[in-house]
Amino acid sequence: MLQRRTLYALKALLTLAQARETLCSVSHIAQRQQLPAPMLEQVLLQLRRAGLVAARRGRAGGYGLAQPANSICLAQVAAAVGERLQQAKPSPDREDNATDQVLAMLERRLQRSLAQTLRETTLEELFLDLRSWQAILEDDNALML
Repeated sequence: MLQRRTLYALKALLTLAQARETLCSVSHIAQRQQLPAPMLEQVLLQLRRAGLVAARRGRAGGYGLAQPANSICLAQVAAAVGERLQQAKPSPDREDNATDQVLAMLERRLQRSLAQTLRETTLEELFLDLRSWQAILEDDNALML
């Protein structure tokens, strides 16, 4: 449901959240998240323009979060990379087809739900979920459900 650019942005931001105060290069993030570096660089520039990441040039440079993870909502991230959250679907060509009308209405409801979830979820929440999954997946003795 989310565009590739938004997913790349979220992966990059999660990497930066894990790094905490350490700056990360584009190549480090790309390698860690298995993302194409040229596209990732474009996404990071968009995030910088939106004030979500800060960049420092030079040998010890790289990217870091420009604000605390708990103050970045996922809707900001999506908007920064051009995600359109509430694209109004045009009505079906045949307005007399009840099935098409019901499905178009379902699409609108799903879009509203996605937009609301992105507004209500912060990067910090996503980061905490990531840490939980890492602990489960890296622990050989983890309880399997």
